[in-house]
Amino acid sequence: MRNLVIGLGNPGPRYVFTKHNVGFLALDKYEENKKNISNIKKISGKNFEGFAIENDIFIKPLTYMNASGEVLPYVFKKFGKIEESLLIIYDDIWLNLGEIRIRKSGSDGGHNGLKSIIGILKSTDFPRIRIGINNGYEHGSGNLANYVLSPFTQEEWIILDKVLDYVTTSIDLILEGRINEAMNKFNKKII
Repeated sequence: MRNLVIGLGNPGPRYVFTKHNVGFLALDKYEENKKNISNIKKISGKNFEGFAIENDIFIKPLTYMNASGEVLPYVFKKFGKIEESLLIIYDDIWLNLGEIRIRKSGSDGGHNGLKSIIGILKSTDFPRIRIGINNGYEHGSGNLANYVLSPFTQEEWIILDKVLDYVTTSIDLILEGRINEAMNKFNKKII
């Protein structure tokens, strides 16, 4: 069975290391961790780039966060419709840095990238990994867009790097059909 993993973020050098790009950063870490043990093939298409490992496809939409779902028709056209084995990875301002949450389904939670995916699929029935990015932001205290588009500090990178290792393990478990094990293991403060 093929799996489609989509990490959400924004394309371009301006956004590479920002909090809103942890979906992209998670895929980068996954690819890095697999490079010595897997036959990784780079892939690209209209509005996306990524890599494939055997039958599993890992995609970064290049449509900008708020239009993330617009990449799905292009991905399905190139690889076939594989939404039944979809996993989405994205940032969550409601979770503290050092936390991840894995869910089998759910609402968009106010995340515009996920809202775009749901709008295209007309379904909320797919697993997701939410990566906490909140490190001192008080809700309602300032410009949220400025916060999520700000880069991680050096101290935050130390925490994030460990978190992304746990995300890599979570991805493997979910792709193996072991989402309950991933949820039991990682749905808590891990750093």
